[in-house]
Amino acid sequence: MRKGKLMGYSHSSTSPKRWTQKLNPTTRVIFGKRNIIDTEIGIFNRASKSIDTCMTYTRPSLAVSLRPIKDAFLAAKRKGVRLRYITEINHHNFEDCKVLQSIVHELRHLDGVKTNFMISEGEYLAPLVQDKSEAIASEHFYSDMTQIVEHGRCIFDTLWSKSIPAEERIKQILDGVVPRETKIVNNQDEIMKHIIHLSEVSTGLSVVSNNGQMKLTYNSFLELFMKILEKQKRTETKGIRWIMRIEKDSVNVVKKFLRLGVDIRHVKNLAQINFAVSKHGLLATVEEMNGEGTVQNLLASNEGSYIKHFSSMFEQLWKEGIDARYRIKDIEEKVGIAEIEIIRNPVDSIARGWEMVRSARKEVNIMFSSTNALKRQIEMGALPLLKKASETQNVGIRMLLPSSDNSDQLIKQTRSNIPNIDIRTVSTGLETKITIILVDSKKCLILELKDDRQNTSYDAVGLSTYSVSPTIISSYLAVFESFWRQAELFEKMKEVEKLQKDFINMAAHELRNPIQPIIGFSELLYPKIVNQDQRRLLDEVILNARRLERLAIIMLDVTRIENNSLVLSKEIVDIGKAVRDIVESYNRKLEENAKKLVVIHDGMKSINATIDKVRITQVICNILDNAVSFSHEGKIHVILKKEEQDGQNFLIIGVRDMGRGIDQEISSKLFTKFASKSDMGTGLGLFISKGIVEAHGGKIWAENNADRGATFSFSLPLKT
Repeated sequence: MRKGKLMGYSHSSTSPKRWTQKLNPTTRVIFGKRNIIDTEIGIFNRASKSIDTCMTYTRPSLAVSLRPIKDAFLAAKRKGVRLRYITEINHHNFEDCKVLQSIVHELRHLDGVKTNFMISEGEYLAPLVQDKSEAIASEHFYSDMTQIVEHGRCIFDTLWSKSIPAEERIKQILDGVVPRETKIVNNQDEIMKHIIHLSEVSTGLSVVSNNGQMKLTYNSFLELFMKILEKQKRTETKGIRWIMRIEKDSVNVVKKFLRLGVDIRHVKNLAQINFAVSKHGLLATVEEMNGEGTVQNLLASNEGSYIKHFSSMFEQLWKEGIDARYRIKDIEEKVGIAEIEIIRNPVDSIARGWEMVRSARKEVNIMFSSTNALKRQIEMGALPLLKKASETQNVGIRMLLPSSDNSDQLIKQTRSNIPNIDIRTVSTGLETKITIILVDSKKCLILELKDDRQNTSYDAVGLSTYSVSPTIISSYLAVFESFWRQAELFEKMKEVEKLQKDFINMAAHELRNPIQPIIGFSELLYPKIVNQDQRRLLDEVILNARRLERLAIIMLDVTRIENNSLVLSKEIVDIGKAVRDIVESYNRKLEENAKKLVVIHDGMKSINATIDKVRITQVICNILDNAVSFSHEGKIHVILKKEEQDGQNFLIIGVRDMGRGIDQEISSKLFTKFASKSDMGTGLGLFISKGIVEAHGGKIWAENNADRGATFSFSLPLKT
């Protein structure tokens, strides 16, 4: 690697050029302090938007004392470059930071900054060795590669979010606030001072300990804790919260603290660490106390990062804890305690589930959250595991699966591998977000479905809970049995639905045969009848026969859509002209009925598309019929526009009315069968419209307008 000036860029101190993305980005090591200063000045000269600097507490003196660097800061500031600077402000660099405040736009303080780097919108510079002295390091790393620059900016933004304004830190120093520090204390006098100080300044204390630590506190530090509790009674403090594992031998001391007013919770699994934390400081030890001795070593800290970390740890444990009174009651009454283990790692969750199946001796009940959940487990090799349990261990296996397009295929695959398995499907309306595994009515694992789109179970599974509690297991077993019975009803319902569809299909076909002669003969008979009363009767016959004919046609459409047998007769159609014709027809009807309503054709006036004209006209008329029915006055707009979605051109046809809008009760099932709040009609128009649009490769949707009314829209693909 060459020494000297960095190769791959050019700059001049007399005529600086703005930094621009080069065709060949460079990453180099720069040697020599003079070359490093030149490089840094070059970055300032080329920057046009921002320069962010993060330095240890020794660096601000260089920024204000080295003339070339200071001038570079000021020049960049004059040309509008945003300057941000992070450092640790302390008594050593206090005066330099006050000067630096006037040079940069914003200066911030961060405790314990250990790194030096600067970054513009396109360049990154950092020393290879972090020198603690107030001198420029002789070797620097430089890069204008986009990935490195973005990585550096991400680090800076993270540090910036954790820092505080320089004004706040300077005020702390001027006010004589205790300096931030973290140290190990092993002197008994010092340990006592820290314990007394934390108890005196704290407005609330959070404690995590073992049984021995609580006994030690009661024997040696009770007076200090009483002062906090007395302040709590005067609403001067938030009191004391305590977390520990409560067993039979700790009940008595816990009761004493409860009577004093300490809020206590039981947590089964605690790390081997005792700590007390407040917003003013942290005290921690890993010693195992017996209540007789004293603390030998203590970690003491008033640094924000430690306080925040331990406070967060406490709050998480507190959420998972059980009120001490309930725990003590269970211990004294010898009630079986519900043991629950939270498993956060998906790898451990899946492994636990497989281990449960291997240990099964009587039965395995599994309810999957989705068909994809079963598919992922099959790909991981779950079927041989279940087959071994069924055939080698003679375990009965029942499986529940939500119904979907590919559930039948998965069931067939599963049964071919495990002949004795009993599988049922449940309606998608009963689909849950959890997978339940129950083994021998003794073990229970609940897996949360985090993202069903993922390809592996490890990515799809979220938090899991494992329990051997009889109460919890019996509850989930009852849930499983309930779903199992629902699945049985669902299977019977599907059989009934099939019979219903067959009947409707047959009835629709059979109805059409007698309807045609009724209409035909009635129309032939009509001109031969002179008596007006007889004609009115014949009018009713024809009218109702035509209603029956329309109903038969609707029933046939529904059957074809549900059987995926809807046939389209496509042709090239000028949809703009077709819509104009429909609009004119509706306006004539509205004039005849004297309705204060008008239909307007907006948007594109002419556009060709390959469609089934009769069917698309049916869709538009269905939507317009609804708009007219629910609108009493004003304008109904039929809007045509062209949109591109994922590289495909679509024609969007929308009908915007000024009616009462879509009722919230039916909004989610608007395009399903019989979804209607009206007493008129069959409630099948929008269901049929959806089937027709989707058969064309489009989509249909509806939404309420911001002001009033609703807009129904559907898309049709256009050939490019």
